[in-house]
Amino acid sequence: MRLATRLSASLLPIALGLTSRDASACGAAYPGGPVMCDYPRRAGAPTNERPVARVSSSYAFTSTTLLFDEGRADLTRHAAFGAIEIPLAKKGTTSLIVGAGGVAGGELTHGLARDAVGPGFSAFVGIAKRIYDGEGALPFVQLTGTFSTTHMLTRTSGVRTDGSLAPIETPRYTAFDFRFGAIAGKTFGDVFTPYAVGRFFGGPILWKLDGNNVVGTDMYKVQLGGGLSLALFDRRVDLFVEGIGLGERGVAAGLGTTFF
Repeated sequence: MRLATRLSASLLPIALGLTSRDASACGAAYPGGPVMCDYPRRAGAPTNERPVARVSSSYAFTSTTLLFDEGRADLTRHAAFGAIEIPLAKKGTTSLIVGAGGVAGGELTHGLARDAVGPGFSAFVGIAKRIYDGEGALPFVQLTGTFSTTHMLTRTSGVRTDGSLAPIETPRYTAFDFRFGAIAGKTFGDVFTPYAVGRFFGGPILWKLDGNNVVGTDMYKVQLGGGLSLALFDRRVDLFVEGIGLGERGVAAGLGTTFF
């Protein structure tokens, strides 16, 4: 009996460490950002303590298909971003995220032509709100909304869709994107947060296809995937990785730090 009591006392801290805690979540709102991160204040924190602000950097690769009146194009893109997240409420459940970044490279393939993408610039503003903390075995739920704009150069390969040669040109590519999403997950040991994510989006794309000014949009209006975030060093540093397998596909990874 005494041995069982000692074992229970020694295992209790471990068990408590592995149980779920308050919601913590990071996710990338494609195309490329912002990183949506929501870390509630630690239990026992002073009531006059300011909510946590956060700065982050992230990388994202996206692969999708674009539809234009004159045809379709497959797009891949590499981008890097920096952002700052500012809490809008004392409880830290709602945050404003603003940031910008650059398009490093990629390809636009249409017919026999394969255009190089970049360099380019992107800016975004977003809001994230945790609507349910995830008590007991239930997951937390966080809603996100983002508006982003991207402007980049494309360099044609010099081959038209019919196979004939065309002069090399550098048409500008401009896209506007409204994106809404939901993240559901669970934090374990105050460190590990696996989550599932779903998003729907839309917006116009302005480009020049085969010498003609065109307006297009993304073929895929949804994203379904998941990710994992880690909160380290008393939750002042966080890492995340996310993969999207359905709809607009992609992978993203990022690093953030919080401060008071």
